[in-house]
Amino acid sequence: MKFLLTLALLLLALPVSAQQRLNYEAPSLIGHTTRLMKAPGFWISRHPSPDAVIMSPDQIDQFNERISNDKKLTKDIFALVDDSKTESLLAELQKTLAEITSKGYYTAEGIRNDRGFMDMARRNMNLSGVVMGQAPRYGLVVHFASQRFLPTKEGLYAQKGDYDFDQLQNSALDVGTPVAVVHTSADGLWYYVLTDISDGWVEAADIALGDTNQVREFARDGDFAVVIRPKADIFLNSSMTDFYDYVRMGARLPLSGIDAGRVTVNVPVAGADGALVIKQAYMNAEDVSPGFLPFTARNIYKQALMMLGQPYGWGDMYGEQDCSRFLQMVFATVGIMLPRDSKDQMQVGSSIVDLDDKSDDAKIEALAAVPAANTLLAMKGHIMLYLGMVDGKPYVIHDTTGYKKNVDGHRVKYAIDRVIVSDLSLGQDSPEGSLLQRLTRLVTIE
Repeated sequence: MKFLLTLALLLLALPVSAQQRLNYEAPSLIGHTTRLMKAPGFWISRHPSPDAVIMSPDQIDQFNERISNDKKLTKDIFALVDDSKTESLLAELQKTLAEITSKGYYTAEGIRNDRGFMDMARRNMNLSGVVMGQAPRYGLVVHFASQRFLPTKEGLYAQKGDYDFDQLQNSALDVGTPVAVVHTSADGLWYYVLTDISDGWVEAADIALGDTNQVREFARDGDFAVVIRPKADIFLNSSMTDFYDYVRMGARLPLSGIDAGRVTVNVPVAGADGALVIKQAYMNAEDVSPGFLPFTARNIYKQALMMLGQPYGWGDMYGEQDCSRFLQMVFATVGIMLPRDSKDQMQVGSSIVDLDDKSDDAKIEALAAVPAANTLLAMKGHIMLYLGMVDGKPYVIHDTTGYKKNVDGHRVKYAIDRVIVSDLSLGQDSPEGSLLQRLTRLVTIE
């Protein structure tokens, strides 16, 4: 009792700024949700046509081509062989370095604007070794790999000790991801790689280089399995005891057989000399779909709600996903290749409704007019999937870190750090405003 009393007095004595940093655990049901709302069937039953095909495979291919060719939000890395686009690489690397230097980030040791850290990173970027217009080398990711803004495992942080938000973490790549290697660090331990949806530094040990045609054939194999679980194990023996790695929802691997509850796939591994070797592996049949799922509301609901409760990972830290990767993973199961980041995802829709300067009532009216399951809700720094309206309230599923709220006159954060279903009232009494107040755009994918 004395300890609790002392603790309470200490908390009361804290300055407001310190109290504002206190985190509270958010409840299981958040933002006026009910138990049933956590099941895909709840939303499927409310949808007017859950099994109608929203886009055919040909229409999806055309949609993906528009994102890549017209909007330049994704890219075909194999086009770099004949149409070299690496001339701007040096400028891009210099721009990234300058931006990070200007931010005033902290090192893990709490040093702000550490000149020694940045000088070391600059040297390892090997800027003098960039060869303009050089044809890339191609390879495949052989183990889950972090993709970084600088060639270092060390992190930089916007706030001291905020280790879950490493500002050098750009993304992560699953086993089997094809990459174009366009530069190597000074120490030889990092490759600067381009993928269809992101660019950055990856540890060379996580990539096996191979012949361009070999990598292209692996990436474009017409018979493939797409992962439909949050994570799916890969085994190297038929009895499925020799674990190799896992891949996340939306990842695809060449498929060579289905038998007795398991599927046989091809995976890339590094040979004794580090070169690319394609090896047979095994996965649980229930974890994958042979080919893409049909693009229907039912399938989007099922895939999105399957991710419910999955941990949040900034830039895919810890092998998890953030808000935009969550959506990229869900839509990849039906063959839609969304860009990696939310600022790009909010530009991809066939129909886009801007909501800047609109009232809350006008935003709800706009939401009531767009289709559920294939509309994204975007705001600065965050993006969500629209599930539908219930009793005049719009509901979403999203991967989020938390929301802020005033408690006894003090601003506190309720930590979520997972995929949740909620309405748009979260943060309604915080200075930033509710999700509805911050909402800026509706993006419909059709």
